[in-house]
Amino acid sequence: MFRNFTPAERPVFVFQGGGFFVSATVIGFPKKRRLKNASAIEAARKPYCEYSGRPGYSHTHHVRPKSLGGDDIPENLISLNPEVHQAVHDGKIDRRQLILIVAHREKLSPEEVCERIGEPVPSEWPDYAPPDPPSWEEILQLLLSLEEAQDDCKWHQGEILASLVECGVSQRAVASEIGKSASYVRERVKTWRAFPEEGTRVRELSWQHHRIAAKTDDPQDWIAKASDNGWSTRDFERAIKEARNPSSALTQEEKELKQAEALFAKLEEAVAKGGPAGKWLLEKMENLLYELGVLKKRVQASA
Repeated sequence: MFRNFTPAERPVFVFQGGGFFVSATVIGFPKKRRLKNASAIEAARKPYCEYSGRPGYSHTHHVRPKSLGGDDIPENLISLNPEVHQAVHDGKIDRRQLILIVAHREKLSPEEVCERIGEPVPSEWPDYAPPDPPSWEEILQLLLSLEEAQDDCKWHQGEILASLVECGVSQRAVASEIGKSASYVRERVKTWRAFPEEGTRVRELSWQHHRIAAKTDDPQDWIAKASDNGWSTRDFERAIKEARNPSSALTQEEKELKQAEALFAKLEEAVAKGGPAGKWLLEKMENLLYELGVLKKRVQASA
């Protein structure tokens, strides 16, 4: 007696002998061509684990393994965090639960999922309810936590790099050893030196804010201003630029007026000096005023 095979799984036999005696030998199974789709795998990745419901980094797992011909299709893909993913491969999590999760997500019956991925339908299903996915607020909070962790890491990097530089190791040598640019090392060190103690930093502001403040003559004052005004990094850089160069804060009309005033001052100075250059310039100005009708109107008005 043979089990029922799908068309793709039916074994290949070789028959030998004759008369009343025939022997059949299985020489292999035709291998099913697996459907590969990198886009489907990436689309299946979610910012949370579909098994535990916890937000975080996840792997895309094939419910029916690739080694058994598991396709890259939504019904065969599930997003699992690294710990759960390993537990599945170790056999510590019932694969039937994964099928129930996928069925719930794809709005299919578990039997339909089995049919689509080529899995035999089990005789019974475990008593298991798939968890609800986390809210976007929870995922956003995780992202903010990761940002804070990255900022903490940058402060530690700055402290270590500053220690190496103080021990006489050149910034270029350090950069070469860690595969970074010299400017990378220089910015980490400079930012940490500007805010070496945690009490000197503004927790609500990013490391990037502190990096910008570290480039000024008074980092503490500028980081306080950024905090009081709720500046984004872009607003912060603009405020510093305007403080260094007030003309950069002018509107386009105000800038043009400033340029006109400076030009007139030079013209007035050249005419006052007299000489051929002053006389030539005065004639040119008069001609221009006549062409524009300005001087003519004034003459008529005076007459």
